[in-house]
Amino acid sequence: MKKLIILFCSIAFVCLSSCTTLDDGGAPGDNAAYMGNPTGSGVVGITVSDEKGGLAFVTPRLANVADKPVTITVGIDQQVLDDYNQANNLSLETLDVNDFEFITPDGKKTHGEAAITIDKGMYMGNVEVKIHSLDANKYPHSKRLAIPVKIKSVDGYKMLSSPQWTLIQLNRQLKTSVGLMSGNGFKLTPKEPFAKPMEQWTFQMSAIYSSLTRTNLTTAFISDHGGGEFYTRIAMKPGYEGNGIGIQIKNGRDGADTWTQKPLKPNEWLHISYVYKDQTVSVYVNGVLQKTFETTPIYLKNTASSGWTVGNGGYRNDYIREIRFWDKALTQAEIVDKLYLPQDPKTPGLILYLPLTKESQLQELTGNWDVLEYEGLEIQYVDNVVFPAEKLVIEESEIQTEDNQ
Repeated sequence: MKKLIILFCSIAFVCLSSCTTLDDGGAPGDNAAYMGNPTGSGVVGITVSDEKGGLAFVTPRLANVADKPVTITVGIDQQVLDDYNQANNLSLETLDVNDFEFITPDGKKTHGEAAITIDKGMYMGNVEVKIHSLDANKYPHSKRLAIPVKIKSVDGYKMLSSPQWTLIQLNRQLKTSVGLMSGNGFKLTPKEPFAKPMEQWTFQMSAIYSSLTRTNLTTAFISDHGGGEFYTRIAMKPGYEGNGIGIQIKNGRDGADTWTQKPLKPNEWLHISYVYKDQTVSVYVNGVLQKTFETTPIYLKNTASSGWTVGNGGYRNDYIREIRFWDKALTQAEIVDKLYLPQDPKTPGLILYLPLTKESQLQELTGNWDVLEYEGLEIQYVDNVVFPAEKLVIEESEIQTEDNQ
């Protein structure tokens, strides 16, 4: 299965290229220990199955080859996660230390803390972080989990002031149903119209489009908008609709500059976020910023007909996973964190939540919105769709029979 590569572009606390300061005032040229990270942010994402668990590594390193054995102890550090949550407006929780183990190269297994020795002539070592399984009752999929690991001590050398930690963020593997769409779209209107213009908001949807060469294929738009127009198109056909490709944010006019001009692929999951703040709209796809557009004020009017319309009659075997609307501008770290996993309808700031699963169908789960199906809309619900994944991945459940028992 091709897995969705999660790009963690959150606020970086540390940068490997600038880590030259020693904790106890030693000279930068002295040998010293630090935490080696594959990303400058120090955040590593791993895919974890409830049944099969997952695997990650933390890598204590030395600035130079060791001229003597060096013992480095790593362990869980809650402050690392608290600081990361605060900086990125997240609510990740630390996985219980009893639900994973550290495994050192000599095969020793421990919980919560591990010591590794880097031998003379070497400069790094790996500590395996092994999750065997996850209890879905203890850890529902709406709960965000991480393992914050920090260098606790170094016996033999000094320690660089940074980077000292790795944050392992768990991307839970999920199997769910999604809507297979044909024909027309649907409209969402608030049961109580918005009394005043929203100063910021975020609209999100996850979809697969079977082709991106259709005329006037929209993702979503505001019906009976207040302020400026908010209408979107999505396409992969140079020269089409104002010489644009990618996603268009139409705010009263067309033109090449109203498109992101970033190529997108059909038949792949596109997790789209529109973030409005300070009269700009930023477009993210799969957690990556595509473009920020300057706009006029955009909001839902205080009328019974003002709301969100999803699709516009052009569905042809396309898939939709979720629709969400927030009363705040999500940060990029929040977008990545909420990329595909289900949300708790009571999550602060989430004011519209429509999962489009067989269980929920077209029921909006916060209870604040009415859903109108336009004539011609057909929805079938496809089971056992796996996330994260780039394309549509269906993993059928194993059925026990008398022959294979």
